[in-house]
Amino acid sequence: MANENGTWIMRGLSWDDPYRIRTWQELVSWVNEIGFLPLFANDITGFSAEEHVSPDYWWTGDKEQDPWEWRESIAADHEVAYGKFFGGKAGFISKEWLPYFANYRRNGYDFDSRYEDGLATYREKVIMDY
Repeated sequence: MANENGTWIMRGLSWDDPYRIRTWQELVSWVNEIGFLPLFANDITGFSAEEHVSPDYWWTGDKEQDPWEWRESIAADHEVAYGKFFGGKAGFISKEWLPYFANYRRNGYDFDSRYEDGLATYREKVIMDY
């Protein structure tokens, strides 16, 4: 998403592009394939959900077509994690990669040690055990 002369511009693929991600399930499959993915465009060209969906349906409220609405379906599905993982910006992480991101943010602690030292909550433990 870019702000050009005071107007927000969404990047993406044309509606009929065969490489366009069409459903939240396709997005989940891609995240599982590559490991992690920011929601919005960033300094790495092509490395975002935004750049692989249609720019026409953002913030329409259409749960089938709107990538912003897909976040809720993806989070509820529990197949990949959704959160602000990328410098405070939203994105997705596969279950396979989530422990690596979590360990990085724990300053070298593994989760069990962090929990035992009282640095993680019971709620966080339930999530990690899931």
